[in-house]
Amino acid sequence: MGWKFWKQSQANTFPGTRPQDVVPPGAFALTIEDVFSITGRGTVVTGRVQAGSAAVGDQVVISRARQVLVQSQIDGIEMFKKSGLTVANAGDNVGLLLRGVSKDQVTRGDVIGK
Repeated sequence: MGWKFWKQSQANTFPGTRPQDVVPPGAFALTIEDVFSITGRGTVVTGRVQAGSAAVGDQVVISRARQVLVQSQIDGIEMFKKSGLTVANAGDNVGLLLRGVSKDQVTRGDVIGK
């Protein structure tokens, strides 16, 4: 057997896409990069909006490996040097202020969706 046979067998074992990378068209999705707790305000999660858009007041769910962990509401949206935003669109790096979520409930890699 030559090296060509080895390369063919390795090409067929690629794991494919991860479950958190599959987003239905038109749906809101944000993968959490970091989590902060702000005294007097609540929990802020940061990350890039992968698809869709979200506004202040929207109900969202936080999931890990397609298992829903917590349901929450967006109380505020901020970007670097921009405060008081009402909408986060696809491609934006944002911080979302979430109501009723503690810092211990979410971790990096969790997905926020509608």
